Amino acid sequence: MMLQRLFRGRLSFKLYLIVTLIAIVSVCGYIFPLFRLYSIAPVTVPSNSLPRSSRHLSKLITVVFRQFEDFENDVADSVQSFVSAFPNMPVVIICERPPYPPFPFSATNETLRNVKVVSLELKLSMSPQELNPLTFISTEFVLFVPDSTRVLRRALQQASVAATANPNQAVAISVGNVHLVCQQVTWNYVDWTLHYTKDASGKICDAVHGQHALLIRTSLLSKLPQPFVLPFPESLYLQTAVKNFKVQISDSKLGFGRSMLKTPVAKQRATRHMRDHRLALYRQLGVKALVREDGRVQWYGCKRETQRCFPSVQGTPSYILSGRNTPPCCRRNMRRVAGHVLRALLQAGVRCWLETTSLLGAVIRSDILPWAEHVEIGIHSSDISRVPWLQRGGADADGFVWERATKGHYYRIAYSATNRVYVLVLPFTPRNGTMWPADWVLAHQKEFPERHLHPLAQIAFAGRQAPAPNDARAFLDLKLGPNAVERCDKLGPKLFYP
Repeated sequence: MMLQRLFRGRLSFKLYLIVTLIAIVSVCGYIFPLFRLYSIAPVTVPSNSLPRSSRHLSKLITVVFRQFEDFENDVADSVQSFVSAFPNMPVVIICERPPYPPFPFSATNETLRNVKVVSLELKLSMSPQELNPLTFISTEFVLFVPDSTRVLRRALQQASVAATANPNQAVAISVGNVHLVCQQVTWNYVDWTLHYTKDASGKICDAVHGQHALLIRTSLLSKLPQPFVLPFPESLYLQTAVKNFKVQISDSKLGFGRSMLKTPVAKQRATRHMRDHRLALYRQLGVKALVREDGRVQWYGCKRETQRCFPSVQGTPSYILSGRNTPPCCRRNMRRVAGHVLRALLQAGVRCWLETTSLLGAVIRSDILPWAEHVEIGIHSSDISRVPWLQRGGADADGFVWERATKGHYYRIAYSATNRVYVLVLPFTPRNGTMWPADWVLAHQKEFPERHLHPLAQIAFAGRQAPAPNDARAFLDLKLGPNAVERCDKLGPKLFYP
């Protein structure tokens, strides 16, 4: 009844009533939340996790671009993607030298105020801090981003949660639909060898293969010797693997930008740059052999056309002083020389046998000793005339160089005129049942009873059967002292280089 009377009233009264009701509702909407007159469901967030939502990511993360090509890249649009999503997030672009052509960044553009281009080119006016990219990073985390990437907020938030929950792990985020491959890395410093194995089912890795971004704590980067060295992120993963820092693969994904390096010329140029950076890195680290996931070996050490990997030996080899074995490429080349010399001697009907260090390697490993500087082969001095190359010297048809030592009556056969990895041929002369060195002296060589050579035995050595004294252990005990094999197992190179 009251509503009927109300609606029958004057129009001005109706309007006045409606305005009054709107005003009352507005005041209630403003006052009631302040006094919390309705209940709010509590939100539980782990204290060490992320109340750092998107508004806090800008204070948490610095974006770093490291690996890209100067002549063709998508860095500008990739930077714009992050700046649009996170205007206050620091962005650092690290270059070997000032990029040319320069990035299309305007110094007066206010939206790019947090973007900085850092050149590592040496200038005499620079301070040490200016050559260290960590100087320009003050956030807790660094997000290394590959070229041609577009940010997705949710992916970055999920990665931040994972990185915060695991302080000693980095987080890899795939870009686009790229399948990331988990790799385990073994760096054998002593044997100059880098070994990669594939872990298809794992998500906790030493390295990750495939285009991806990497979120890592700045404190972990500060523990690495050179975290920004190219090629990137390969160089970074080698350093983190040695420090036992792991990488977990995130299920989230970042967006993919423009396709780059479409022409064959651009691809070849980029491949050449990557190869040059890798060679420089491996040369700096001393990587001589790289074992791939499929077992293939890539060699980065000496070849026939290059010098061997260690200088002339003055007492103790340089690699032993560094705590390393003979570089594997040098051992491989020694095997080639040893096989060539043994074939030549045996085809000529020469009485020869493995001598001290090489015989010791054959007994222990069926191979050259890991730290051997050369191969030693004994020979009857009366059989030298049967081998023309021992008499006249020079390079044979296969490129091996035969030469007589300038001091002492022994011979050296080198891999090539450039690569001086060699085999020693040591003549012995029989007198009264004893084999005597023929006018040459080596510290570990001495005379021995001729009975050790009658008859000669065969022993596995460097991938083939080689002639050897008939009682190898007794022969080695005579040359090197009692229990030579056992002492070598215990002492290693100290048996010869105390």
